[in-house]
Amino acid sequence: MSNIKHTLAAALFAAALIPAASAVAERPAVGAIDKVQLRAEAIYGGDARRLADGAPVIFEDRLQTGKKARLQSTLKDGTKLTLGENASLVVDEFAYDPAREGGKLAFEVVQGAFLFVGGAIEGKTGGNVDITTPIGTLGVRGTTVWGGTIDDGYGILVLDGEVVVSTAGGAVTLKAGEATMIMHPMHGPSAPHAWPQEKIDRAVKTISFN
Repeated sequence: MSNIKHTLAAALFAAALIPAASAVAERPAVGAIDKVQLRAEAIYGGDARRLADGAPVIFEDRLQTGKKARLQSTLKDGTKLTLGENASLVVDEFAYDPAREGGKLAFEVVQGAFLFVGGAIEGKTGGNVDITTPIGTLGVRGTTVWGGTIDDGYGILVLDGEVVVSTAGGAVTLKAGEATMIMHPMHGPSAPHAWPQEKIDRAVKTISFN
């Protein structure tokens, strides 16, 4: 009788895993995790799986980090996405063919600090990447850009390339070395300006690994 119970329990456990496994199989991998500091998870449809170095980034997964955690991933076109602690991000659209120029990438930063380093999907003309943040949207060109909460507001810092920051209150174009602050989602971004090195260092620290 105990063997029967054991077999039944094993069968039920295996059956419980099938929906989650099938859900992953039906959605393509769009990249891979480079490295993880402390705890990070991928969440989809109520299921969560722990992330480790080399794990796939599955389309429409919500990548989420815990306290003092960091996560860095590389998408198939070479785009790098880094998250700071208590952050989450979802890749909503990814169309890339290495045999053709350009493509399309769209992702949502739900919360937390992030760093985006553009890959081949941007193409020579750019304009193929859309980033949604808690304060509005970013249109990027050949870009390395940081975003996150800082000094009681939401900051965007462009380290390379060009970014158009659009909110409900207006829009501004940032070039390399320029930044903006948004103090409320309904407010427009501040005029482009250079942050002091001390503030840049604090921003970079939010997505740096120990």
